[in-house]
Amino acid sequence: MSDAEREWASGAITDALISLDAFRKCRKPFVFMSAKGEPDTEALIGLLLAMEREVAVPRVRGGEMDAVRITPYTDFRRNAWGISEPAKGMIATECDLAVVPVVAFDGLKRAGHGKGYYDRFLSRFPGCVKVGIAFSCRRTEGLVTEPHDIPMDIIVTEKEVITADNVAVFNSFGARE
Repeated sequence: MSDAEREWASGAITDALISLDAFRKCRKPFVFMSAKGEPDTEALIGLLLAMEREVAVPRVRGGEMDAVRITPYTDFRRNAWGISEPAKGMIATECDLAVVPVVAFDGLKRAGHGKGYYDRFLSRFPGCVKVGIAFSCRRTEGLVTEPHDIPMDIIVTEKEVITADNVAVFNSFGARE
């Protein structure tokens, strides 16, 4: 995708995400900080802060990932992967909505970068609504997952919102396969 296409698609994903009931009702959201090639979450995080939500973002420590609460004044640093994370902050103990990155998806099955950070994190918050965001070109078929892989409740792309009600795979012309 070109930079312009990525920017447009990121905006469309944000627009679709903020239209969801789960988004409007959340009070303690967790949102990943975007890496290169992923949908940009900066506007989404800014909107949640403006809505006075208790926003948390990831911070990696060893093999684990914490949700760290942020404010508009939080200082960030780059981690080993070049992703921004809060330099310090209070660990969030609650999460009612988790927005996570998706490298590939098949229905509500999600593949990440293969380190398991998000699956381990999500297992600590079983009651939160799990929303994966991805560009539509990340859709695949026959994605193999492991028992510890946590499926999403919702996948949002620039073209569609996939839920348990409409999880059937569609071909490029919109007809059910």
